[in-house]
Amino acid sequence: MNGPVVGVVGAGAVGQVLAAGLVSVALPGRLVVVSRRAEQTRALVADLEDMALSVRSRTRVEAGEVADLRGCDAVVVALRTDFTNSAVQDIRRGGATANVPALGALARELRGYEGSVLVVTNPVDLMARRFAEVSGCARVYGIGSNLDSARYRLLLAQYARVSPDRVRGHVIGEHGDRAVPCLSSTTVNGLPVEGRARAVVEGLQKRPALIRAGIGRTRCGPAGAVVSTLRKALGLFDGVEELSVPYGDVWLGIPLAFTGGVPVPCCPPLTRYERLSGLRREQPPRRLHPSPCTYREDPCMISATRLQAASAAVTVLSNRTEVTDWTRRYFGPWWAASAVDATQVCAGPVLVADVDPTEHAALTLQVHDGRPAEEVEYARHRMLVARDGEDIIATSPDESIGYRCTPSTGRLVLSGVGVMELALAAARLAREVVRGQLLRDGWAVLHASAVVRPKDGATLLSFGGKGAGKTTTALLLASAGWQLLANDRVLVRPTGERYVEVVPWPSAAALGLGLVDSLGWGAAARGHLQEGGAFHPTQHNSVTEALLAGDFTPLWEDSKRRERKVQVFPDQFTPLFGVELATGGRAAGLLFPRVEADSSPDIVDGDHALGLREDDFMSGATEDRYPDIFELAQGVDGGGRRSARDEVSARLAALPHRRVRLSHDMPASVAALRKAAEAI
Repeated sequence: MNGPVVGVVGAGAVGQVLAAGLVSVALPGRLVVVSRRAEQTRALVADLEDMALSVRSRTRVEAGEVADLRGCDAVVVALRTDFTNSAVQDIRRGGATANVPALGALARELRGYEGSVLVVTNPVDLMARRFAEVSGCARVYGIGSNLDSARYRLLLAQYARVSPDRVRGHVIGEHGDRAVPCLSSTTVNGLPVEGRARAVVEGLQKRPALIRAGIGRTRCGPAGAVVSTLRKALGLFDGVEELSVPYGDVWLGIPLAFTGGVPVPCCPPLTRYERLSGLRREQPPRRLHPSPCTYREDPCMISATRLQAASAAVTVLSNRTEVTDWTRRYFGPWWAASAVDATQVCAGPVLVADVDPTEHAALTLQVHDGRPAEEVEYARHRMLVARDGEDIIATSPDESIGYRCTPSTGRLVLSGVGVMELALAAARLAREVVRGQLLRDGWAVLHASAVVRPKDGATLLSFGGKGAGKTTTALLLASAGWQLLANDRVLVRPTGERYVEVVPWPSAAALGLGLVDSLGWGAAARGHLQEGGAFHPTQHNSVTEALLAGDFTPLWEDSKRRERKVQVFPDQFTPLFGVELATGGRAAGLLFPRVEADSSPDIVDGDHALGLREDDFMSGATEDRYPDIFELAQGVDGGGRRSARDEVSARLAALPHRRVRLSHDMPASVAALRKAAEAI
C-alpha cells in the first residue's frame, strides 16, 4: 500500500489510542505495532484490523519486532513500564526512574536510525533527550508542548466564545506543571488578548488532573498531538508544531515551522518573564542511575567548597565557580574553608547555589500561586516565604533569588539570576546552616569581639552596646600582637567543668572611616583601591570614593542614624593591615570598653555583671537580620538554648573582667588595653 510506514512502540492505554487514531485517519500506509508482550500486540493488531475495515481505512496493521522499526519512516515511542505513580505534584516525572531503562534499551537497538522519532513517554522532555543521546538519531521530538499548546488554544477559544482556529498562541518550556503560555503574543481574531489569556492559565494547569481523575491518564490528547506532528514531520503538510527539541544545551518545547518535513525554530517575541520561565533548563530527576554519592549525577555541579566549624559542617556546590570561590574566601581559615571534589560529596548538609534564571522564575511562580505566604525581612531584603509540602520555599524580589529548603535533610537550593547576589546569599545561608547545627549542639552566640593570645589560646571577650568600642578594642589589641578572632560576635560553648570554648563568627568587618585613619590603616586601604583592589561589595560607593580621596570624615546614611563604613574581608586583615587571625580559643577574661573622645584612656573601677545582660547574647529577639525562616536551628533560639546561655553566662561572670576607657588617642588606648589584659 502507498503511504509512509509508521511504527508504534507500546501497546498500553496510550499506545492503543494513538494507534487507533493513526488508523482512523489512514495516515500511514502500514502501521507496525511493537510491544514486549506478544499476546497484547497480537490482540491490538486484530482490534485495529477490525477498526480499519469498519472505517474503510487503507492502513495495513501488523505486529513487529524492534528490528522492523528500522524500515519505518517514523517511530512513535509510547512505552510505559509497570509501576505505581505515587507523585502528587509534577505527575509526569513520577515514572522517570521506571521508564528510563526500557527507553534506553530501545534507543540502543535503534542506534543510527534515520527516520523521525516522536516520544510520548513521560517525562517527555527528559525521555526525548535521553533517546536522542543514546540512539544518536538526528530527528527526535517530544510531543508534550504540542498538547499543552492545543489545550491552551482550546480553552481560550471557549473562554472567548470563538472557533479555535481564530486563536493564535503557544505554550513553551517543559511539558506539564512548568509549561509557560506565551501570553504576550497570544491573539484572538488577530487582536492581543493578554489580559483574557491569563484567565485560562489556571484551567490549563488543572486540565491534566481533571482527566486523570476521571480516566486514570491522558490518552486521546497525546494521540492527537502525534497525528498532527507526524503530518508535518513526514512532509505531508507544512505548518507549525510545538515540540521538545535541543535548544542550546537544553531540551524544551518551542514552536517549529515545518516545510517539506524540515523544521526551523520560530519562537514568537517573548517578554523577559517568558524567556526566563519558558526557556528553562530541562533538569534530569535525581538518582536516575545508581550512584554512591547523593549529588554526583547532576552535571551542573562543577565546584564545591566545604566549611567546618567545631562539630558543624556544610558543603556549598554551584554551577559557577565564582560562588564557591566567594564562600572559600569569605570564611577562609576561620571555618576551615577548602575546595573539595563536587563528585565526591556524599553526605551531610548541602547548599546548592546555581545561576539559573528559569528555576528562579519557577520558584517565584510557585510562591505566588495562591498558597499562603508570609513577607519577612531577611538580611535587609524583602522575602516572601511559603510551604511546599515538607519544603520551605521563598523568593527575594530584591536579589532575584529563589530558595527551597528541606529542613529534615539539611538541603538548601538557591536559584538566582546574578552571580554576585547569589554568592552573597549562599555565603550568608551557609553560615546559618553551620550556626543551626552548632546551636542544636549546645553552642550560643555572643554579641562580642574577641582576640586570642597566640602562645596559649587565652581569649579576651569585649562587650558593650552599639558604639561602645568592641571593634576598636579588638583591632587595637590585634595591632599590638594578639590575634583577631571576631570583631562583632562569637560562638561559645561550655566545655569541661569551668571552661568556655570560643570559635569565630565569620563576617566582613565594618570599620568607620575615622577608626581606619586612627589605626594608621588609611594609606594601606587607599593604596589597595588605587591598585585595582576592592573591599566587600556591600561597601557603599561613597566610602570607596572617600578612601580614594584620602578623606576620613565619617559618612552617614540620610537619616544620620547609621554610619557608612569600610567593609573589610576577613582575609584582607593580614596582607593589608598586618593583623593575624585566630581560629579558636578559650575564654580567659572580659573587657567592657567605653569610648570617651576627650578623656584619658585607662582602667575604670567597677564590676559588670555579665549574667544579668540578656542583650549580650544574640537571641532570636535581637537577631532580626537573619530570622530562622528555613528552620535550620529546628526551634532553638538564635542565640542558643536557654540552658546553654545560662551556663555560659555563669562561667564568664566568674572570669576576671575590666572596664576600660578609650579615646581617639590610639597609642594611649593601646597602653590602657595592655594594662587591662595584664591585670586579667
